[in-house]
Amino acid sequence: MNSRRQFISKGSLGILSALILPSPAFSNENPEFEGIVVNGDEGEAVRMRDGTAIVKIKISKTQGAKSICFLSESFKPGDSLPVHKHLNEDELIFLLKGSGLFTLGNQQYPISEGAVAMVPRGIWHGLQNTGDEDIEIRFAYTPSGFEGFFREVGTPVGQPFVKKSMEQRKAIAKKWGMIYKS
Repeated sequence: MNSRRQFISKGSLGILSALILPSPAFSNENPEFEGIVVNGDEGEAVRMRDGTAIVKIKISKTQGAKSICFLSESFKPGDSLPVHKHLNEDELIFLLKGSGLFTLGNQQYPISEGAVAMVPRGIWHGLQNTGDEDIEIRFAYTPSGFEGFFREVGTPVGQPFVKKSMEQRKAIAKKWGMIYKS
């Protein structure tokens, strides 16, 4: 198992290159889109997995952000994001609160508040909450659009929760260019 320092180093390189190199992630591909501001308590909220995990879609393609979307998620101790990969998007993940075990490729990294992971498309990744408190993550995809997966697989907060089986989730994921490892 690699050290936390190696994990942070690799994640930092991805962030640094995204900030330095010319990238369509922050380009203005939609001239009518002048940006958006979303407060912490705002966003389109959906319940996931067993109904206790909450994803908030903060910035999305449907709001005019074509090149990047931004979301938040919270989930309880013992819950996890199953190991998966995206075929069409790069993902940036920031652990705001909690601790866990992050899978990136063939390695696992213990992570805590402040950890950042840059996950290129096609790389296996997942997160298990191994701590005593809820995990809160903030994450972004480029290009935008994958946030539609959460709308389809989750249940909007305020509606009766509809749990989807792993087989149903896998079928929806496939439509959105995501594959679960097992």
